[in-house]
Amino acid sequence: MPANRINASALGVLERPALAWLADRTPHWIAPDHLTLIGLAGAAAAAIGYLGSRWSLQCLWIASAGLLLNWVGDSLDGTVARLRRIQRPRYGFFVDHTSDLFAQSLLFLALGLSPCARFGFACLGLIAFLMVFVYALICVEVHDTFRITYFGLGPTEIRVLLIVGNLITLRMGVFDFSQWLAPPLRFGAVTIYEAVILALFALTLPALALLTLRERRELARIDPPRADVPARITIVQPQAHHGARALDA
Repeated sequence: MPANRINASALGVLERPALAWLADRTPHWIAPDHLTLIGLAGAAAAAIGYLGSRWSLQCLWIASAGLLLNWVGDSLDGTVARLRRIQRPRYGFFVDHTSDLFAQSLLFLALGLSPCARFGFACLGLIAFLMVFVYALICVEVHDTFRITYFGLGPTEIRVLLIVGNLITLRMGVFDFSQWLAPPLRFGAVTIYEAVILALFALTLPALALLTLRERRELARIDPPRADVPARITIVQPQAHHGARALDA
């Protein structure tokens, strides 16, 4: 049985009608697997754009187009499968989320090699993504529920934040975001990407800790410890080796 999906995306009111419109107009020869590959190609294009921004910030247009293509492929593959009633629950779950794992890792690492964010900050963003990803997979095992978004934030919102950062950088260049902060909050130069990553990371850790404590209490209630039952111990006498019996004889 497929896991129940929870998608409370902040942009869902816009995303769901857009995906339904696109899925209804997707040519029949384009299968969900093709869309998954398109999503991966979009992530690769975005990574190339971020790497190219080391030499020209105009490459951020490529990164933004790649992020949009990644959204189309990643979000539309499951929508098309459900619309055509050709879901393959286990196969689809595996392919969709392993491709997400590779795509997001590629994006964050490429961002860390661009002038937009230092590698350490990009790794913080990747760590936050992996923590949420693993927590969601744990909940699939415990509750048979896969949560795509937390507190309204999910892959779509992350892509939008990256595209907005790209557009600001194309307009203003890579600038020190910390100059807008009060002096006590300044700890050196911070780009707008790094500021957003740091904020998301600072929210992710306590949020996951609170969710973990809540889930622990709930699971303790529905899965209480069992009463002590004396264990039945069976002692098996070792059999003598045939060669030993023959020697005794």
